[in-house]
Amino acid sequence: MVRIHQNSSPFFELENINFSFDINTGALLHIDETLSHLLEETGNSDTGKLINLVHQEDVDIAKQAYARLKEGKSIGIVKFRILKNAKEEWISVIPFLYRSETDLILFASICIITDEVENYQTAMKFANKKNSILQMLSHDLRGPLEIAKSMAFALGQDALEPKSLKKTKAISDILSQTIALIENLVGEEFLETVDTPLVKRRVNLVEKIAQYIEQCKQFQDLNERSFTLHVQQEEIWANIDEAKFMQIVNNLITNALKFTHANGKISIHIDETEQEIILTFNDDGIGIPEAMLPNIFDRYTVAKRPGLNGEPTTGLGLFIVREIVGWHQGTIYCESKENLGTTFTITLSK
Repeated sequence: MVRIHQNSSPFFELENINFSFDINTGALLHIDETLSHLLEETGNSDTGKLINLVHQEDVDIAKQAYARLKEGKSIGIVKFRILKNAKEEWISVIPFLYRSETDLILFASICIITDEVENYQTAMKFANKKNSILQMLSHDLRGPLEIAKSMAFALGQDALEPKSLKKTKAISDILSQTIALIENLVGEEFLETVDTPLVKRRVNLVEKIAQYIEQCKQFQDLNERSFTLHVQQEEIWANIDEAKFMQIVNNLITNALKFTHANGKISIHIDETEQEIILTFNDDGIGIPEAMLPNIFDRYTVAKRPGLNGEPTTGLGLFIVREIVGWHQGTIYCESKENLGTTFTITLSK
């Protein structure tokens, strides 16, 4: 319990308050002994000294929270890092403001949460590692296998001797089985980790998807489809779990490849407004029958069908896409006309 009497202010008896600061005078009124090691001289601090304790990368967080609080806005819990003698500590702050005719006092409940954050970061480290492995399986490994399978299929269309044709078909079958195994593994792993928290960071979507499209272009002659990326500007930033979000891109492009004829076109558009980021995935493939459209995002959907070259499907691809979009507080919808193509539109709130 803290007792504070400031000038003509009323007498306070407040539970769970271990920090108080007079905004008018810049004086630190009280700080618990458990937190006093954060300051060099307890009871002799001003605003400048307090802000100097905040980790340089988190200064904006602290300043913005402080400014919003002074405006009378609710800010909830604020978490940031403190540096003391080069040692980094994480703190959680629940602040509120007392106003009177003469006083403007900041009260706060402060907890040191360094151990909690470090435990969380350790968990996120392993989650990131799993994400990287899944991304390697779903894109870096499956992509080249898909290309190899396309090459084997193309060879099978040539006038080969029966013995060579048989070998080519055997290679194609082995590759199909391997790709199906990877898809099943990635799909099942996804279903088991539905409740795993996202590992978000700021990502330049233009740069990341451009890299993906460049990889596709390297093999577009083999795929016999052309790939294009249309953007408004070179940088469009989003706070996303990169590995999971790129799984969206990979699944949608893989679907487009499955259902677009040779010499077809596949494109991605990235647009930005003040409030939203909009990604559009378009192909001029065979389209989706109208009767199937309401079910394409279902888990193990009845709308699943083999690709144009007999590629197998688990019925999980678009379900996974919808779930990951939802995790990012986004929306996705599909427009398609048979024999004209398909368009998936993803909208992310900023």
